[in-house]
Amino acid sequence: QVTVHDAFVGKGCEGRITPVPAVTAEAGALWMDLYNAVTMQGGRYVQGGGCTDVGVAGLVQSGGFGSFSKAFGTAASGLIEAEIVTADGQVRIVNACSDPDLFWAIKGGGGGTFGAVTRLTLSTHDLPGVFGSAWGKIQAQSDAAFARLITRFISFYRENLFNSHWGEQVSLRPDNTLEISMVCQGLDKTRTSEAWQPFFDWVNASPRDFTAMGPFGSHVGNPRSWWDVEGNP
Repeated sequence: QVTVHDAFVGKGCEGRITPVPAVTAEAGALWMDLYNAVTMQGGRYVQGGGCTDVGVAGLVQSGGFGSFSKAFGTAASGLIEAEIVTADGQVRIVNACSDPDLFWAIKGGGGGTFGAVTRLTLSTHDLPGVFGSAWGKIQAQSDAAFARLITRFISFYRENLFNSHWGEQVSLRPDNTLEISMVCQGLDKTRTSEAWQPFFDWVNASPRDFTAMGPFGSHVGNPRSWWDVEGNP
């Protein structure tokens, strides 16, 4: 079960902590359940994982770095309150005001390490105006060219992508390929495309050293449909 709150305050924190928009995930909830309730239906954002079939409780207890964590923090950092059954058989409500040491421990201490977490409440955020992505696969024609490609990409990342907008992955493979599979938030179509153009131009300027294994591209869209399965085949 997933419950969205307009103004949530933890048990025992009344009058001490300002209520905030939040979402409660009960046992068995997956991130897709939260994205559906919070973003697709509610028009807000909850920081979770990029893989929608991951369990909410496991990711939070493991820290939870996700696609947009550079903007919104880890999944664990959004935890407001949890219900946890400890080894002595007690059902405990833990938050910043009640059992704060245990509350701190489950925010990254490992899934199931301190007890069985049966309910979590996480803060939600204003939804960015746009979500986007960028992709491409490049093969270098020699080990020396591959070393140049890696060096250039690391510099490019530092200059253009090391900010709150960009996340996800770039893979370096044994066959001398570099594969881009990244996402962004808060950048319009022009800024998303412009962010990558210097790198794509650099690659295209050396056709003897680098081969594009398919087209380079970028895309932006409505964030409320980002996790729409039917709209994203």
